[in-house]
Amino acid sequence: MYTQNTPVHVRLWHKGFWALACSNLLLTMSMYVFIPVMPSWLATRFGFDVVQIAMFFTLHGIGIFLLGPLCSMLVERYRRNKVCALSIAWIALTNVSIFYFCKVHPEIILSANTPVAFVIVSVVQIITSAMYGLSQMSLSGTLIIDVCESFQRTEANHSAAWFGRLGLALGPIAGIVVDFHFGKDMVFILSSAFSIIATFLVLMTNFPFRAPVENIKTFCTDRFFLNSGKWLFANLFLIMLAAGIVIIHYNDICSYLLMLCGFVIALLSQKFVFANAELKSEILSALILIIGALLIMIFRGMQTAILSAAFLIGIGVGVAGARFLLFFIKLSRHCQRGTSQSTFFLTWQSGLATGAALGLLLGAKSQTYAVALCFVVLALLMYHLFTHTWYMKNKSR
Repeated sequence: MYTQNTPVHVRLWHKGFWALACSNLLLTMSMYVFIPVMPSWLATRFGFDVVQIAMFFTLHGIGIFLLGPLCSMLVERYRRNKVCALSIAWIALTNVSIFYFCKVHPEIILSANTPVAFVIVSVVQIITSAMYGLSQMSLSGTLIIDVCESFQRTEANHSAAWFGRLGLALGPIAGIVVDFHFGKDMVFILSSAFSIIATFLVLMTNFPFRAPVENIKTFCTDRFFLNSGKWLFANLFLIMLAAGIVIIHYNDICSYLLMLCGFVIALLSQKFVFANAELKSEILSALILIIGALLIMIFRGMQTAILSAAFLIGIGVGVAGARFLLFFIKLSRHCQRGTSQSTFFLTWQSGLATGAALGLLLGAKSQTYAVALCFVVLALLMYHLFTHTWYMKNKSR
């Protein structure tokens, strides 16, 4: 057991921070690998219809909230790195088990009728999503903060979040490659491999010893949900809802590669383009880019146009996501930094999952992208007319 204080690091990018940032990347990739392959896998393996598949994604958006009220108790009463590692390991074990039954005992799956299979799959999805939510809340909201100095925490949260954001493009690319060469069942092994490596990265990192806290509430919103950030939640949820509607219909590597390029441009633009820009112009620029991408998809159905739209969405979602994360941090008090991280994660993930479900129900057509456009326009109007002014009045730092 390590009982020393956290070593003083002159630079943020030391060994421990690199390990946790990479763990965040691998953890998000372990979930996002399923975006392009899961709908068709559920349809072919279990015979699910589009409504059931959409419900599957909706359950992910619900499941990530379930263990949130317990998060503070768990990380205060037990070793927080063990809480994170065990929850990630559970994801790996679940995916290995699914692969085992699909490959070794497929007769068990084939013997279950569709309603029974749907119940089983739904329960597995809820539990796995709950573990993913707990792992992300403990990793981003606690562990990453623990390995850096107090004056580096905002930069640490911002930088580590970018690793997770890149996973939204890298995960699906890895899933498509494995699906093409080895089949959809092997994607579960890929996800397990990412989760296992992430688990070891968390366990190999040294953390300061903290005595367990006994007198703590079992259920609370600490490290779970920032009540004062409800309007930021609503605004970002609308943006991610639109993103989910679009991204669920990407099933080729080119789209995700261009979205990845968009993320990289967004990262660079924050350093060189928006470094001294006014906050409002940064968010509005990001939303205008997403609106432009959706207009291209609605009125120019050519493949080249759709690919260029993926690039613009990458830039817009990257810039908006990074800025909203800082909004959550600056809205919170110093003792609520972990809570702000968890709230951002829940907003990002639930919006994406709900959008994916809605996109599946509506189908890949111009009218679907028009619905997404409406959500982004609503998000832009909400931010321009209300959220920005409200945030400037209520931010804590």
